[in-house]
Amino acid sequence: MGRSTAARAATRIKQLCCLGVGREAVMPAIFDELNRLLPSVSMLAFFLDGKQKLAGGYTNNPEAATTGPLYLSEFHGRRGRELGGAFPDNVRTQIGVQDYADALGAIDVDQPTFDRSDFYNLIYRPQRIYWFTRLLVREGGNGRAVGSLTLYRGLKERPWLEAERRRLASLEPFFVQALAHTGESGEPLADSGRSGVVVADATGKLVSWSLEGRRLLDLATHPVVTDQTDFSRWGTLPPPLVRICRNLVRVFGDDPSAPAPVHYHRNPWGGFLFRAEWLKGAGPAMDRISIAVTHREPLRLALTRRVGDLNLSRRQSEVCVLLANGASNEAIGERLGISRHTAIAHGRWIYDKLDVHNRAELVNRLLAPGAIH
Repeated sequence: MGRSTAARAATRIKQLCCLGVGREAVMPAIFDELNRLLPSVSMLAFFLDGKQKLAGGYTNNPEAATTGPLYLSEFHGRRGRELGGAFPDNVRTQIGVQDYADALGAIDVDQPTFDRSDFYNLIYRPQRIYWFTRLLVREGGNGRAVGSLTLYRGLKERPWLEAERRRLASLEPFFVQALAHTGESGEPLADSGRSGVVVADATGKLVSWSLEGRRLLDLATHPVVTDQTDFSRWGTLPPPLVRICRNLVRVFGDDPSAPAPVHYHRNPWGGFLFRAEWLKGAGPAMDRISIAVTHREPLRLALTRRVGDLNLSRRQSEVCVLLANGASNEAIGERLGISRHTAIAHGRWIYDKLDVHNRAELVNRLLAPGAIH
């Protein structure tokens, strides 16, 4: 990765971390940028509460839909079962970054022994992960732990370099900022561009899904997942989605009181719109229902992500983010250490580049589908 590309990715990570939106909503976007900075096959974040207990998490690995419940019920926090020692022990003792070699040393296990372990064969192998580097995110670098970020590479890829570990560690103060914000807020939402499909029968029984459909369904129905979560209904449709399947059947059964087969849900991960219709090529006779799910994220987050896709310099991107989020020219100058006149000049250049004339047009341009190239 070129220096400019890495610098842009690091800048965007810092901007995302400082937005002040909930850690749940912002984590997928942080992972996208972190993957540009430190290419990985998979990433995992754990969130900790005020007592430094597991309070949820997020992974971008689609296989975690099946391995996640097994990991939490059989391995998480169990001494001798989890690579690198029990997670609660790491929360108490680990400072900074730990990698695969550190983890094996912590439990006095060599690589061949680990390769034969249940942990590797039941958790790592299905996810196609092996080498990892993990940052235990602490306030001030050595204070209270607020979470962890783990980056993985496959068995046939190279392990993590010391320079990469340092790059991850350098972002710790910003990760602390991101993890400090919990829960959902009432701020406006915008389309995140994420969508998927799950397929059910007419009774609401889950039949199949796309990878993104399953991931969004999990985020919508299980906003907080810990080792205390009841996994008995994991992978099943919740009652509101069963109802929209049955409502669709009622609509085609000429029931005049049938509600529209639509459900909207909001939680810390954002907004989720579910729409039920007969699976293409199937219809009522085939008894298969397609439930399309689309995701919405906080408006400030959507604007910041879209700016990152523009062909702007790093400074211009910083100005554009602040402009789109409503900062005055005086505030932009103060935030970036430039004069008000310089902030105005950057703004005019950005408006010309994007063919807009004011902030409202800028926001509309950033949010318009297909408008970013």
